Amino acid sequence: MAEAIVSSILEQITTIICQGVLEEGRLLIGIKGDLRNLRNTLTSIRALLEDAEEKQISNGPVQLWLDRLKEESFDMEDALDEWRTVLLTDGAENACFLWRKVPAFLRCFSFHPVRYHRIARNIKEINGRLDKIAQDKDRYQLTRTKMISRLPSQRESKSFIDESSLLGRDDVKNEIISHLLCEASKEEEGSPIQTISIVGMGGIGKTAVAQLVYHDKNVKQHFTSRVWTHVSNIFYERKVAKDIIVGLQGLEKQATLQLLESFQLDALLDEVRKSLEGKKYLLVLDDVWTEKEKDFEGLNATFKCGAPGSRILVTTRSNTVATIMGRSHNIPLNTLSPEICWSIISKIALSEKDQETCEEFKPVGLKIAEKCGGLPLVAKTLGGLLRFKTGIQGWENVLNSDLWRMEIIHKEVFVPLLLSYYDLPSPVRQCFTYFAFYDKHTSFSVYHMLSVWMAQGYLGLDDDNSPLEQKGIEYFQCLMDRCFIQGFDFEDRFFEIHDWVHEFAFFLTRGGCIRLEVSEGNRSLPMNCERTQERTPRHLTVMVEKGFNFPEFIPDAEKLRSVVSYGSDDHAPISEKAMHNLFNQAKRLRVVDMGWGYHGSAIPEDIRNLLHLRFLSLPSSKNLKRLPKALFRLHNLEHLSLYLCSNLERLPDEIGNLVNLKLLDTEGCNKLASYPKEVVRLTRLTQLLGLIVRIDRDDPEEFSIGDLANLNKLLVLSMKIVGNKINVGEAKKVKLPHLQEVKILVEGDIADADDHVILESLNMSFVPRHSFQKDYFMFNGFNASRNEW
Repeated sequence: MAEAIVSSILEQITTIICQGVLEEGRLLIGIKGDLRNLRNTLTSIRALLEDAEEKQISNGPVQLWLDRLKEESFDMEDALDEWRTVLLTDGAENACFLWRKVPAFLRCFSFHPVRYHRIARNIKEINGRLDKIAQDKDRYQLTRTKMISRLPSQRESKSFIDESSLLGRDDVKNEIISHLLCEASKEEEGSPIQTISIVGMGGIGKTAVAQLVYHDKNVKQHFTSRVWTHVSNIFYERKVAKDIIVGLQGLEKQATLQLLESFQLDALLDEVRKSLEGKKYLLVLDDVWTEKEKDFEGLNATFKCGAPGSRILVTTRSNTVATIMGRSHNIPLNTLSPEICWSIISKIALSEKDQETCEEFKPVGLKIAEKCGGLPLVAKTLGGLLRFKTGIQGWENVLNSDLWRMEIIHKEVFVPLLLSYYDLPSPVRQCFTYFAFYDKHTSFSVYHMLSVWMAQGYLGLDDDNSPLEQKGIEYFQCLMDRCFIQGFDFEDRFFEIHDWVHEFAFFLTRGGCIRLEVSEGNRSLPMNCERTQERTPRHLTVMVEKGFNFPEFIPDAEKLRSVVSYGSDDHAPISEKAMHNLFNQAKRLRVVDMGWGYHGSAIPEDIRNLLHLRFLSLPSSKNLKRLPKALFRLHNLEHLSLYLCSNLERLPDEIGNLVNLKLLDTEGCNKLASYPKEVVRLTRLTQLLGLIVRIDRDDPEEFSIGDLANLNKLLVLSMKIVGNKINVGEAKKVKLPHLQEVKILVEGDIADADDHVILESLNMSFVPRHSFQKDYFMFNGFNASRNEW
């Protein structure tokens, strides 16, 4: 994650230097030299960060060094962002002819000289501290080469069965065996071998299921030869080839491996071909990580030498691997029920107890089993822990304590997750850790998550030639391919993450996040605060129980970058006083996601302090009537959600100042009668929800149908049409070539011919007349799907 932060800062520094922003601050003596020194320092550090991030797991001093680097990097990123924002604000508010005539060196002097010099001094001080951190790096013997082998050791799998992981897997076992034993009538010698891939997250039991299948008596009888090889996270074609030769030829392993060591790769592949030729074989490739199809080119050619009916069984945590393995049956491995987890626990913990004792422990055991999240690896680890606990009281102590999570589970369960985590590209790791700041039982919206990733700068600087949304979707796909994401709904664009994956994400933040719980038994602050000596909290998650409110004062809030609040029954109210205090304490906020319910009738003017704010979500703020002018001076704002703010009376004309806005959501704002004309200035919008459009004329004050032509980057649009007759000339101005989803509410009657005009103007195909009614209809792509908002 540190590598991603440092890369982001380097990108910003390069942009500042290349775009001549320095010319706006010539009075900042020495700032150009400071920035170049900073760039050189960070470049030298960045080359070592991959190695440092892997070493920190087992090396405390390296972890502390990384924490120091992250702290200074965050501060530097904030300083650069403030500088850029002040320049942007000056430009937006003084973009007049006379202002453009003022020499550049006078602009900063005329408006914000004190602020510019404070920023410059801050950069200089951070630069000095980073120099010290760079000098300290030499003591840790960090290398420039990525070395995944330094990760916590991953034991090589064997074909022997681990029976404790097999409970509850009969259905998937039978499905796999049916694919293995199926004799395809059209299979010919030399054709690609059918592949069955078992796909799932680390610790879910993929290897155990493969072992169960491998030793099934019907499988043994069906195949002439069987061989098992563990591929692992680093792909070595020579190693896989040697394992196959030894396994198929039945030779003494050590002697044979020594002999094969002298073989060139081509000679090894030729031996594999000879070993497989004419045999109906089963080859198990356990724990395959490589997503490069070319890695398997040589081996795939030899696999074709087997007899028809041969099969390859693959276990992997990557859907991409399953795809590149060829003609594949992909079998996702799901989590186990609490009852099955209890069976695994009791089999280990109570193996020497009689049935009566097992029944006595069952009630508390089932509660503990629920903590497993359906992962057999967690159940096994807990079973081993409980085996040495005497009496029910000992088990209840485990149930009521979180110590077992850190002392036992983290060491066992997080090892396979760490391997998957470090296999991710560095920017994607940073995106993954953001899941920690939301409730583990949350269903996440893909669009929502992309917005907060952008707000935090995780997707880099915006570029019209390469939309950040597309980059974010690629990162999301990467996480989904590696099974960090589950339950993805392709229609509604919502997804979930496993409880233990969420726990793992929080573990990785190591003090960068504070969790506050506001409930009957936990009212004092700070609450449940996890942090290290070297880390300043950057993210705050507030969980509010029903009947309680968001706290009026938050400790350690000065450097917070995000505040996420949610509560039971979708109700976590925040008062106007609490919002006022937050905006005055946490001036570096980039994300304010207030869950459900702001009490105030107006957002405090103190929001002007949040220069860095990119994401503001205040859904279900039913008392909110007006928006302050200060809000529309936040030129960095990209996401503004006022969903279900049912008493909001109007959107001011000043909304046109938010030129960086990408999402505007006013769905459910029933008192809004119109949208202001100034919305046409929001040309970077990709999602516009709740738009009110006049279709009968080009109104000088209200947003009209022809004005959509200015918003040609829209991907998602929901709108209410006002007027009984469409102005065809205005509608034909509109072309929305990128539109993917649209929902329309028609108020009043429009002529049949106008159906075509509206749809054509949105670049959509014609939809049957019955979809044009006095309610909402939705196109997903080009297909009408449901009549609702």
